[in-house]
Amino acid sequence: MPVDSRNPEISVSDLLLYISCPRRVYFVSRGFELFPEINASRLERMLLKELSLNYPEIVNKCSLNADTLCKELEAALNQACEDLPLVFPGEFSRIEGGVLEDGSARARAKIPEIVDNLLKGLGEYGKDTMLAALTPVKTEPFLSSEKLNLKGVPSKIVCFEGMNVPSIIKPGNCPVQGVWASDRMHAASLALLLEAESGKEVPFAFVEYVSFGLLRKVVIRSSDRREVLKICRRVEKIKAGLMPEKTEEKFCTECTFSEHCVSNSSLMSKFF
Repeated sequence: MPVDSRNPEISVSDLLLYISCPRRVYFVSRGFELFPEINASRLERMLLKELSLNYPEIVNKCSLNADTLCKELEAALNQACEDLPLVFPGEFSRIEGGVLEDGSARARAKIPEIVDNLLKGLGEYGKDTMLAALTPVKTEPFLSSEKLNLKGVPSKIVCFEGMNVPSIIKPGNCPVQGVWASDRMHAASLALLLEAESGKEVPFAFVEYVSFGLLRKVVIRSSDRREVLKICRRVEKIKAGLMPEKTEEKFCTECTFSEHCVSNSSLMSKFF
């Protein structure tokens, strides 16, 4: 997909917004805030993501039994609670009282299940294999491609089976098997970016469902690549000014933009 100088630059986060709802791309590209405040649920996810960054060190150093692993994760979570306001000062300047306590309590409640699943994974795949899949060679590297007119930041790059592949951290719900369709597109888009940078094929990626301590390998299919390219072209048009048709989604009532998301004719009168 050659770059046209008139095309607005797009990011992997734009693609994910499109997958959840095309109109979210339109609103965010015009300055609307996606997350106006931090609530307990969002804070829980932020803490679990920070906690997951400690998995390699904890797995590598501690004796692999449930009690020891649980204590190490709880200590790491306590540290994350202290560090997070320093890592995200802008977001935490708007935080309401009691949210930090509620969010940390929710994250702490997930630790027993995380411990159980990490131990199962270690038992099934072995410590060395798990460490290879969890340990970053780069953390949050910036990737970009002029050819794709795309940029993005994977949670980390790991070296697995002699190949550098992207790994993304997802603190939300986890499917019974495999990965969510949106996570597959996320992984595929980052694989394309890493290929553009390295010049080597990236045949798979990892998704960490950190609320559960589960690690899933995603094989990147040609159909995934094709879908990413198709979404890229649609997102370019939206960011250039095309308003997508309004659709009713299950999360519409909870959407940040619900009060602005009306029919196309009504929306145009709001802006113009």
